Amino acid sequence: MNKVFISNLVLVVTLNVIIKPLYIFGIDRGVQNAVGASEYGLYFALFNFAYLFQIINDLGLQNYNHSVLSKYQQIIPKYLPKILTVKLVLACFFVIITILSSVLIGFSVFLWPLLILILLNQILISFLQYLRTTMSALGHYHLDSILSVSDKLLMIAWMGYLLWFSEAEISIMGFVIAQTFTLAFSLLIAVGFIWRYIGKVNYAWQFDPSFSLTLFKKSAPYALVLLLMTLYTRMDAVMLERLLSDGKEEAGIYAASYRILDAFSNVGLLFAGLLLPMFAKLIGRQESVSDLVRIARNLLLTFSITIISISLVYSGPIMTLLYDHATAYWAHVFRLLIISYVGIALGYIYGTLLTANESIRMMNYIFLVGVGLNFTLNLILIPYWKAWGAAMATVVTQISVAIALLILAYRYLRMPIDGGAWLRIGIFTISVYLLAHWSQVWNLSWWYASVVIGILAVSIALILRLINLRDWLPFRL
Repeated sequence: MNKVFISNLVLVVTLNVIIKPLYIFGIDRGVQNAVGASEYGLYFALFNFAYLFQIINDLGLQNYNHSVLSKYQQIIPKYLPKILTVKLVLACFFVIITILSSVLIGFSVFLWPLLILILLNQILISFLQYLRTTMSALGHYHLDSILSVSDKLLMIAWMGYLLWFSEAEISIMGFVIAQTFTLAFSLLIAVGFIWRYIGKVNYAWQFDPSFSLTLFKKSAPYALVLLLMTLYTRMDAVMLERLLSDGKEEAGIYAASYRILDAFSNVGLLFAGLLLPMFAKLIGRQESVSDLVRIARNLLLTFSITIISISLVYSGPIMTLLYDHATAYWAHVFRLLIISYVGIALGYIYGTLLTANESIRMMNYIFLVGVGLNFTLNLILIPYWKAWGAAMATVVTQISVAIALLILAYRYLRMPIDGGAWLRIGIFTISVYLLAHWSQVWNLSWWYASVVIGILAVSIALILRLINLRDWLPFRL
C-alpha cells in the first residue's frame, strides 16, 4: 500500500503542481487584478457564504463513499444510481435554503444572478467530486488524479486567452460563467469514466424514501464533520464583509492571502484524497497504518514547513509580485495567515485517518469547539484588526484543531508515538526557518533564494530521515 500511495502521489502532485498553481496565480489572481479587490472581495464573500451551505448539497455522501464503499466495492453499481438521485434532491434544497438565507443575512436581490451561478457551480463540483470518490473507491486513483485538474485546465485555456491575448473586458460574472461550462464538461468526462468501468447502470429516476432515510442515517456523522469544518474555515470572509464598513475591500485583501494558502493547502487535499481509501482498506484488513501515516506526515510537513519559512521571510516581495495594489498591510496579513498551514497539513493527515477509522463522533466534538473558537475570535478581532484579525483567528483555530485530531488519532489507532520523529521535525523546522532568515544576506533575488532554500530543505529532511529513499524505490536498499 505504501508503494501505491507513493506512485499515485507522484502522479497527482505532478499534475496539480503544473496546472493548479497556473490557475490560481495566473487566472484567479489575474481576475482579481482585473476587477479590483472590492469587486473580487464581494465574489469571495458570496462564494464562501454559499460554501457554508454546501453540507446540504452533500450530507456527508462523499466521505461516506470514500471510507465505507472502499471496503465494499461490489455494492457500488447498486448504490450509485440511488445516491445520484438523492444528490439531485439535495441540490434543490441547497439552492432554496441558500437563497432564503441570503435574504435573511441582508444580501441584495441584485446579487442573486451571481449567487445562483455560484450555487450551480457548487452543485456541479459536488457531483464531480462524488464521481471522483467512486473512481478512487474502485481503485482507479490515477483517473481521480486526472479528473482533479480537468476543469482547471479548461479554465486556463478559456480565461487565459481572455486575460493574456484578448482586449475583452473581464468581469466577475464572466469568470463565474466560464467556471460553469468547464465544470459541466469535466462532469461529462467523469460520467464517461464511470460508464466505462462500472458498465451500464440500470438508472431509475425515482426517489426511494426508505433507501434515502437509511443512507442519511449512515452518512449523517460525515455530514456533520463537513458542516463544522466548513463553518470554521469559511466564515472568515463572510464576517469580514458583514462586520466592517469597508468589508468588501478587507475581504478582497484577505482573499489575496487566502488564495496562496489555499493553493498550498491543495497539496494536503491531494494527500487526503489518496490516503482515505488506502487507510480504510488497511483498517478494514486490520493491518497497521503507522508506516503510511509516517510517510505521508513527514512528506507533507517537510513541504509545509519549507513553504511557511520562505513566506515568513519574503512575504513582501511575494505579495508585490502577485498583486498590482499590494501594500505592506497585505504582506502583514499573509505573513500571519500562512502560519496556519502547519495546522491544515496535520489536519489533513490525522483527520483523514480518523475518518477512515469511522471515529466521527469525537471528531465532531473537536470541530464544534473549533467553530465556536473561530466565531468568537473573529467577532472580537475583526472589528479591531480587520483582515489581520481574521488571519489570527484562522491560525489559532487551525493549529488547535490539528493538535486535538493528532492526540485523538494516537489514542484511537494506538500507534507508537515515535518521539524521535517529532524531535527531528522540530529540528527541521528551526533549521529551515533559520536558513530562510539567513538567505536575505545571500545577495540573491527572493525567487532564486527560495529555490535554494527548497533544495537545502530537502537535503536536511534526507539527513534527518524525514524522507527515506527506501520508501520511494520498488526495492529495498
